[in-house]
Amino acid sequence: MPYLAQCLSSNELLNTKRYIFELKRKLLRQPHDLKVFIKIDDPYSYILLQALVPFITRYGAAMPLSLSFHPIISQAKNAFPEPLLWQKNAFNDCQYLAKLYGFNFPDTNLSCDSQKITATKALLACDASTTEIHQLITIFEQFWLGKLTGNNASLSHVEDEILARNKALLKTLGHYQSATIYYGNEWYWGVDRLAYLEQRLNTLSQQNLAPQYTKTRLRSDIQVLDSKIPRLNQPHLTLYFSIRSPYSHLGLEQAAKLVDKYQIPLRVKPVLPMIMRGLAVPTAKKMYIFHDTTREARRLNIDYGKVADPLGKGVERCYALFEYAEQQGKAVEYLLNYSRAVNSQGIHSHTDEGLKRIVERSGLDWQRALSLLEQTNWRQWAQQNLEEMLALGLWGVPSFNYQDNHQKISVWGQDRLARIEQLIVAQND
Repeated sequence: MPYLAQCLSSNELLNTKRYIFELKRKLLRQPHDLKVFIKIDDPYSYILLQALVPFITRYGAAMPLSLSFHPIISQAKNAFPEPLLWQKNAFNDCQYLAKLYGFNFPDTNLSCDSQKITATKALLACDASTTEIHQLITIFEQFWLGKLTGNNASLSHVEDEILARNKALLKTLGHYQSATIYYGNEWYWGVDRLAYLEQRLNTLSQQNLAPQYTKTRLRSDIQVLDSKIPRLNQPHLTLYFSIRSPYSHLGLEQAAKLVDKYQIPLRVKPVLPMIMRGLAVPTAKKMYIFHDTTREARRLNIDYGKVADPLGKGVERCYALFEYAEQQGKAVEYLLNYSRAVNSQGIHSHTDEGLKRIVERSGLDWQRALSLLEQTNWRQWAQQNLEEMLALGLWGVPSFNYQDNHQKISVWGQDRLARIEQLIVAQND
């Protein structure tokens, strides 16, 4: 499996698939066809549509660009383990994105479930292939500001069929959620991944344009001296982490660099993976996360791809030794070594041979570690970490909580480490 994962994540395979797709598109004389999936009560869809306005102007002038919009009204429930927390976090996150990029978004959530069908009917009334995008944005604006009038409580048979086709298309093409763009066998979720599509279209059109949507990335142009860090503020960063989560792998690598850069302490609080808590993960979600992590890792220069899934015994062994590593002052180093081993080096951590390599790389004693593998007290603190994370309003890993004597912020996802950095920089200016 590690070698198969390595092949699937290789640059060579990606470039070959892109070459074949573009060759076929040119032979058939087709435009660059972007399929956009939107959902009226998904705030990320509202943000994405606004981001597409300058995007269409920028790239539509240089190449034959075709966009089709596909409204959906429901998503796979098992893809969202904490739907209420997800929705609340999404609204708050989109407020942040709107301020960052200058988009419209309400200060208060005035959307009304009773208007969901009315708004969806309005979206369906727009021609999916020729719609002026501003029509869609207006419908979203009216919904989110609570300005819709009328209450069409039911969908017609034709509308039900269109929604069913759109949902089936989303699944057939390999995704599970809205605010997504499908182009050439690849997916781009929300404004956070639009830069990848920009880069791809720039290459195809041979334009030398810098991607516009990169403000949620950590900055590499800031140099910080220790003397600039306000020690009296007592800042610290907490990471809620799962050893099986690819995004946690990226989050840990970046968090370790961030705290070193700004000289603040990092505490990692591991939680059990979803599947070991009895929660199913849809195949489409697993595959999207794998491919998305691959391109993010490539951009960040983090090794990833030769994955040896630690599910089960590998996770249990990792957590059984975590307190020992923590007592030795090597908690972060140990998790970094473990995460690299299972995410990029194909090391099977469920075996003694594989685990020994991880332990000794971390400067820990193998014989001492062996004596601790059967302990189970980690299950209690892993559950406590999970409950603590949920109490912060965060629904999954990796999640981060940054606080000092003046303020605190809790965010979900490795993408939002940049938001924490922005807060730190603003404090130090």
